[in-house]
Amino acid sequence: IYPWAHGNLRPVARAPEPERETAMFWHIPKSGGSTAKAIYRCMGKNIDIESQPASILRAEKDGLVASGKVDVIFSSFPNMAAEHLFDPVHKGRMLAMFRHPVDRLVSKFYYLQIATWEKTYRPEWKNIDILDWIKGANMDNDHMVKKLAGKLQRDTATETDLQRAKTTIKRRFVVGLMQHMEESTRRFNTVIGIDEEEKTARRCMDRYFGKGDKKQNTNSHPKVEKGSPAWDLLAQKNSLDIRLYEYVLELFEEQRDIVGSYATAAASGSEVVAEEE
Repeated sequence: IYPWAHGNLRPVARAPEPERETAMFWHIPKSGGSTAKAIYRCMGKNIDIESQPASILRAEKDGLVASGKVDVIFSSFPNMAAEHLFDPVHKGRMLAMFRHPVDRLVSKFYYLQIATWEKTYRPEWKNIDILDWIKGANMDNDHMVKKLAGKLQRDTATETDLQRAKTTIKRRFVVGLMQHMEESTRRFNTVIGIDEEEKTARRCMDRYFGKGDKKQNTNSHPKVEKGSPAWDLLAQKNSLDIRLYEYVLELFEEQRDIVGSYATAAASGSEVVAEEE
């Protein structure tokens, strides 16, 4: 397990104590993070976005977590944010929504062609074939494994990085899947301590997951079929991330019972809901 996660984040095997811990959502680009922000804003939660190293250090200096003024922190730098915003007294509870790495990158390619509001807007990609983009302009490979290891895009992820990522996520992350957005959000609500029967929470859940299913931040684009040259090349360049994602699929099933036991544990006053391996 990575050192930044070991002492500063609450174990999955321990029941949440929302009054004594602060939730942090690892925002993996194009993986449902913007929708999660919208849902929790709808619920009236205090959201803080720390997605640049300089802002993380400022938040550390200002005592953001100790102030108790934030309900959920969103960050694209899970390692740095966990290391600098939390400590053994003010611990964090890590959440993350995952998406298949190939689907994530295809979405990113088409999204940044039109996203004039993003700093990373790339109108020139409109004139590039996706296969050429994968071969040349795209540097964002094995994103998840590198982020957890504190590596840059230009760095190479290793088998050791993957194994440490697996262990860290298993022990310290409550995982969600973009393809199961509603169930994932309900699990996160349990961890954060949100009562879905409360009027505002129920209205917000209905707004995003009820009839009509209001989709946020969606961008229709051509589909890249599995087995096509583009899909295969992206899979090759993101082989470690794909193995991590496949492991997360297993964890999502494993955690169904663990998260389900959190409420029972809280009612009985028990803290331990599972044994750490």
